[in-house]
Amino acid sequence: MIRNIKKIQQEIKKKKATKATNGMQLIVNGLSLLKRGFGLVTSEIFKKN
Repeated sequence: MIRNIKKIQQEIKKKKATKATNGMQLIVNGLSLLKRGFGLVTSEIFKKN
């Protein structure tokens, strides 16, 4: 995830990628991180019960 964000930032500096594609990639990365976070939270809740 973090590597992808760094690649996007490098592409922004080189102006290879447009703002739209950068936005889409950041949204996808954010959604996958949210899914991972919710999975961790739910696993912790069920472990304690």
